Amino acid sequence: MILVLLDAVALILILKIMDDADVSLLTAVLVSLGAAIGTSLLVYGLGMAIGLSGIVVAAAIGAALVGVLVSALFGIEIKRSFIIGGIFMLVHFSIGFGLGMLFR
Repeated sequence: MILVLLDAVALILILKIMDDADVSLLTAVLVSLGAAIGTSLLVYGLGMAIGLSGIVVAAAIGAALVGVLVSALFGIEIKRSFIIGGIFMLVHFSIGFGLGMLFR
């Protein structure tokens, strides 16, 4: 749950910096929760199918899906929303890795 809240705050900050959009915390938490669940399932499935490179493929697919979702929800142009999705996935994996190492 900590990861989802930190992802939501990161998404709000990214959207505020990139597009000056006002986003509620509830919307950001829902997008972050969907991204966390979706990327976890993708990493598990693709990791089992193609190994370690499945993580990179899952991150790319997750970034594209977050980009489409950000474009649909907040009305941001598609190129900018894909950049936001890529930055969000980078932050998501960094926070997840950091918390995983912290609570190890």
